[in-house]
Amino acid sequence: MLKNTGPFFVLVLLFQSLSGICQSADSTRSFPLKGKWAVISKVEVEKSDGKVISENEEVYKPEEKFFEFAENNTVIVSQDFGKHSEKLPFQLQENNLNIGKIKKNKTPYLVRFQGDVIKLAKTEGRVKKGRKILKTEQVVLRKIIAPME
Repeated sequence: MLKNTGPFFVLVLLFQSLSGICQSADSTRSFPLKGKWAVISKVEVEKSDGKVISENEEVYKPEEKFFEFAENNTVIVSQDFGKHSEKLPFQLQENNLNIGKIKKNKTPYLVRFQGDVIKLAKTEGRVKKGRKILKTEQVVLRKIIAPME
């Protein structure tokens, strides 16, 4: 049945199955997201047939947008220099981060840690007017307040 699919597709399915079955038990013990993070930038790129059809880059001013992660699996997203904020649930399993309500087909962010910077990236596909569109999003955050131990 998977004869016509590449090995990458099989690995993706295997990884998603395993990550759904195995929850990280020590996510509260070692919680690298804990604290306040300033959003530095967000880049969205849409491609069809390998060609860029849309690209949007936002670079945020200092203190314009924050993510504050707490150990109770909530994140407060503050925007417009603190004028607007919302509290959302999140789930971190290994390097996969879901923000907001967990939905069956929702694509999590892949989290990459680089010192006091984290990069959140995800790629989602959809079909529009018979064309497959791949949308890649990357959000870059910098830690601004170390958690109190």
